[in-house]
Amino acid sequence: MRRRLLTALLLAAVPVAASAHAQSGVPGPARVKVADCSIDNASALFIAHMRKTRSTSRMWLRFKLLEKSDLGFHPLKAPGLGRWRKSKPGVRAFAYKQAVRGLEAGSLYKAEVDFRWYDASGNVILTARRRSQACRQFDVLPNLTARPVGTKSLRQAGVVGYRVLVTNEGIATATGVPVRLKVDGNVVDTVTVPTLMPAERRVLLIQGPACTTSIEAEADPDGVIVESSEADNAHEVSCADLQ
Repeated sequence: MRRRLLTALLLAAVPVAASAHAQSGVPGPARVKVADCSIDNASALFIAHMRKTRSTSRMWLRFKLLEKSDLGFHPLKAPGLGRWRKSKPGVRAFAYKQAVRGLEAGSLYKAEVDFRWYDASGNVILTARRRSQACRQFDVLPNLTARPVGTKSLRQAGVVGYRVLVTNEGIATATGVPVRLKVDGNVVDTVTVPTLMPAERRVLLIQGPACTTSIEAEADPDGVIVESSEADNAHEVSCADLQ
């Protein structure tokens, strides 16, 4: 079950030094950045910043928290998010901090901020939307898998060539990747793949005896390579599935 997101709002505007660019007649920087991203604390701190135009009286900004899914980034609900934060009248620069805690391990987050500039009559004169860089709640690691996918007939009687698909589904390169093949529960060989780049796939041909029940392939069988997941290294199939 998803852990409840907790926000710690810093309710005071952050003082920002005035700049000559604030009088340019076009909006100065409207930006949001990741000020801190902690895997250990499952938290992120974002800072949004905007500057006035010549006709600006007040500035507003509003935070949203986005989480990455297979379909892209989508907004999450959390206490305190979605409220407009408003500057005092006449200030030349306005900044706000937003802290979020309770982030999910293995996920990717961004802040999306809507900006509004108002004139003295309360009319919206400019708007903008910006997204921060991502706060990654996981280490940059490989994720190795191995799966038997077929066989090849060999000239030597009683010997079969087993095709094993090895993949790196992580986001870091893996080196010296051992891949072990078991036939009917017995280890027949272990071969080493020198390098596997992120998203790289390779098919190995490993020789072994003809099987009667099952074939299993496993990447990094001794667990010597640190991965983002250790749960999907091995896959076992029946002999009939490879016919």
